[in-house]
Amino acid sequence: MKRLSVGECDIVVAVAGNPNVGKSTLFNRLTGELVHVANWPGVTVARSEGRVIFDGRRICFVDLPGTYGLSSTSPEERVARDYIVSGEPDVILVLADALAPERTLYLPVQVLELTPRVIVAFNKVDAAHATGIHIHVDGFSRELRIPVIAISASTGQGLEELLRTIVEEAYQPPRREPLTINYGTLEPYIDRLVEKLKSRLSPDEPYPARWIAVKLLEGDEDVERYVEQRYGRDVVEEALRMSGEYAETYGRPPSETAISSRYSFVDSLVRRHVVRKRVEYKPSRMDEAFLKPVIGPLLSTLILFLILFIAFTVNTGFPLNLVFSYMGYEGLGEAIEKYSLSGLLGILFSMAGSATSSWLSGIAPGWLTSLIDDGIIGGVGAVLSFLPLIMIIYALLGALEDSGLAARIAMSFDSTFRRFGASGKAVFPYILSLGCNVPGVLSTRALEEREERIAVALSVPLVPCQARLVVIMAFASVLFKGGLTQALVVLSIYLLAITLALIVGKAIRALLLGKKEPPELLLEIPPIHNPSWRVVWWHTWDNSKHFLKKAGTVILVLSIVSWFLLSYGPGGAVNNPADSYAAILGRLISPLASIYGVHGDAAWKLAYAFENGFIAKEGVLDAVMLLHPQAKSISDAVRALGINVVQAYSFLVAMTLYVPCVATIAVIYSETRRASYAALTIAYMIILAIIVSAGIYWALEALL
Repeated sequence: MKRLSVGECDIVVAVAGNPNVGKSTLFNRLTGELVHVANWPGVTVARSEGRVIFDGRRICFVDLPGTYGLSSTSPEERVARDYIVSGEPDVILVLADALAPERTLYLPVQVLELTPRVIVAFNKVDAAHATGIHIHVDGFSRELRIPVIAISASTGQGLEELLRTIVEEAYQPPRREPLTINYGTLEPYIDRLVEKLKSRLSPDEPYPARWIAVKLLEGDEDVERYVEQRYGRDVVEEALRMSGEYAETYGRPPSETAISSRYSFVDSLVRRHVVRKRVEYKPSRMDEAFLKPVIGPLLSTLILFLILFIAFTVNTGFPLNLVFSYMGYEGLGEAIEKYSLSGLLGILFSMAGSATSSWLSGIAPGWLTSLIDDGIIGGVGAVLSFLPLIMIIYALLGALEDSGLAARIAMSFDSTFRRFGASGKAVFPYILSLGCNVPGVLSTRALEEREERIAVALSVPLVPCQARLVVIMAFASVLFKGGLTQALVVLSIYLLAITLALIVGKAIRALLLGKKEPPELLLEIPPIHNPSWRVVWWHTWDNSKHFLKKAGTVILVLSIVSWFLLSYGPGGAVNNPADSYAAILGRLISPLASIYGVHGDAAWKLAYAFENGFIAKEGVLDAVMLLHPQAKSISDAVRALGINVVQAYSFLVAMTLYVPCVATIAVIYSETRRASYAALTIAYMIILAIIVSAGIYWALEALL
C-alpha cells in the first residue's frame, strides 16, 4: 500500500459514520498524515481528504462529518446527505460499531435508502470478539444486498479486504436498488405520494422517489424546500395534508412511525446476525500452559492433531482403519472405511450412477448415458465427497475460534513460525490446507500484514490436501506391504511437504517481497468460554460454500473434459484409451517419466494422470481408473500400471508437490490480484516437484 500526497484519484470514497465509531482512526490508518483539511462550502464544518494507492488505483477518501442520521437537524447532517447524492463519490463507506450494532446501524440503513452503492464496515471486531459479541457479516451482506466487511481500524485487520471491495464496487455497474423498509401503516401514504412524484421527477433527480416521499411525510424542511423549488408547492401541500391525516388516524406523527420502523428493521437484523456470549476474563493455568515455550506448542499440536484425527476418521476412516488393520482387525478397519461419510457418499453416488444408467438405457444414446454417469454424476460425487471433511474441519476450527483457544494456539506457535518468517496465526491456513488448499489460501485474509498474506498464500499449496491424501492412500495401500510401511509412507510425504512449505514461505518473503524480519503478532486474547454453536455454524457454512463455489464447478468441468478426452480420439469414439486424445496429451510429457525409470504405456498413462491432476488431484485416480476399463477396482487399476515401490514413492512425492489444482491457482490470483504470483506458484511447484522427486528416486535406487 503506497500513500499519495497529490494527484487526481481514480475512485472517490465518502466515509460516513456516527461520532466515536472509529472513523478518524480508520481514515488516518488508510491515508496516514497526507491529509488535506478545508471547510465544506458555505459552512464551518471541516472537510478532510486523503489519498492512497491500492492495486494500482488511486483511491481518494472524503471524511464526512460524524452524524447519527441524515435529517436536516444540523449542518453536519445536511453536508453528509448532500455529498452522498452529489454524484462525486463512487462508493459510500459507512462504519458501524461492532460493540454497539443496534445503535450504529441506523445510519447505514438511512444511507442505503438513498443509494445502493454502499459498503458497510463493522469496526472494532477484535474488541467485540473479546467481549463475546459475534457479527455474522455474511448474513448482513445477504440481507442488505451489499458488501459487509469486518475490520479493526486500530490493528489493521480486514483493511486490505476493504480496499479490494472498494475497487470491485467502484468498477462495476449499479446492480441493486436502494433499500426498501416496510413502514407499516405509513405505506399507503408513501405509495400515494410516490405516484404523484413519479409523473414530475426529472431524469437527473438524484434522490429516489420513495425516499423523497418518506422525508416529506416526516416533515423534513430541507426536502420540502427542495421539492417546492423543483416540482411545485402542491406536492408539499399534499404531503402535509397526508401527514395530518395520518397523525389524526393513528395518534402519532409519521416521523415517529418512520423512526421506529427503521429501528425495528435494525433490531430484526441484529437478532438474526449478532450473537452475544457472556464472558469474563480470568487468567488461568491454561493460559500459563500455552505461554510456556515447550508445553504451549505441544498442547496446541495435540489439539490440532485431535481435530484432524476426528475430521479424517469421520470422513474417510483414516487413520483409524489402518490402526485396526495393523492390529489384526482387518474386517473392522474395512468397515470403518466403508461406512465413513466419504464411503457412504461413494455408495450413494454409485447407486445414483447405476440407477441413471438403467433409466437412460434404451432411451438415450450411449455417449449421453456415459457422460451423465461418468462425467456429471461422477464429478458431483467427487466434489461432495470432500465437503464433509471441509465442514467438519471448519466446524472444529470455528469452535476453537469462538472459545478463545485459537488465539492461544496462534500465540504458542508464534515463536516457531517466526523462524520461517511468519506469525503464529499462519498455523490456521496450514491446518485448513490439510483439508483443501482453496480455503487455506482464502483464510490468509485473517493475517494482518500484506507480505505475510502473500508468502503464506503462495506456500500453503505445498501442504497435502485431502485430495492428495486419497491418491497417496490408494497407491500406498496397494503397492506397499504392511500397515506400518504404509503409515510411514504417508507420514514421510506429509512431513516433507509441510517442511518445504515453511521453507518456501520464508524464501518468498525474503527474496520476492524483501522482508527479512517476521511480522509482529497483533492478537486480542479473548476469555475462554463455551462456543456458541450458532456462531460455529456461521463459520462452517460461510467457509464451506466458498469451497463449493471455488472448487465444485472446476471439478465438475474436469470430469466432463476428462470423459471426453478418454472417450474420443482423432478418429472419433474409441474403445482403447491408447487411441484417445488423453493418450496424445500424455505422450507429450511422457519423456519425463523416464527420469523415474518408467517407459512404454505406463509412462504416458502416468503422464496423463499428472495432467489430469493439474485440474484437480482426485483426477489422478479418475484417470488411472478410466485408463484401465477392465479393472474392477482402483486397486486393480493401480496394479495395472506396473510400477515398483521406488517409482511409486517418487511418483507420490511429485504428485504431492506439484500444482494442487486449478481452483487453488485461481484463488491465489483472486486473493493477490497478481497473475505473476499465480504463474510463479505454478512454476516453482513444478520445478520443485521434479527436482525433489527425482533426487529421492535416484537416492532410493542407489540404496535399495
